[in-house]
Amino acid sequence: MVFSPAGGLSVLLFMAVVIGVCMMFIGAVGVVSERLEFSVNREVLKVTVLVILWLGLGAALAYTQQLAQHPYPTALAYFFVVVLISFWVALSSFGNRLALGLSLSALVLFQGFRFPMELIVFQWAEQGTMPYTMTWTGYNFDILAGALALVIAPVANSSKSLVWLFNIVGIVLAINAVYVGVMSSPLPFAWDIEPRLVLLYHMPYYLVMPVCVGAGIAGHVILTKALLYKV
Repeated sequence: MVFSPAGGLSVLLFMAVVIGVCMMFIGAVGVVSERLEFSVNREVLKVTVLVILWLGLGAALAYTQQLAQHPYPTALAYFFVVVLISFWVALSSFGNRLALGLSLSALVLFQGFRFPMELIVFQWAEQGTMPYTMTWTGYNFDILAGALALVIAPVANSSKSLVWLFNIVGIVLAINAVYVGVMSSPLPFAWDIEPRLVLLYHMPYYLVMPVCVGAGIAGHVILTKALLYKV
């Protein structure tokens, strides 16, 4: 399957988003560990190791071409693993601490990474790296979630109803983005389009799934918990 790598600048910007998301997660664990009187160094080390192992799994699958050689069911199984791990992180002690120790503004602002990510995705579609179905000119409108996060975050602490609205809209847009991604892939039941969505098979593009998709899912679960926790 032919793959057209994206231009260098867009890849650098993508890596900046990926690193930013990882650092925000690790940094947030450190902040809430201090607020809730846990050992900051131990908890930050623990979550850093988990992040490295998580990224390493995807890197190994992409480097060995396991997903490319067996897109069905291996790639589909990896997708479900990403979803399950995202929920596990959000429902774990780490997720509980983030929901309790971070403000609603911080949790909403985190989802703002989706705005620059979708701009990068559009550039990749322009360069033929991925299909236009994954952009706002197609069927993916996830950029709205990122834009709403940046607009709502400054007033999130004073309006739970507004945060609930954002959370629901963001979840719907995330589900739609995942659906469009699956239907734009090389899976046998997917849409008949060119180029197909094969980022998962190539480095460093594979990071979209474990970092960006995973972070979006986990972020919404944690935000939901925070809304239920906070009176």
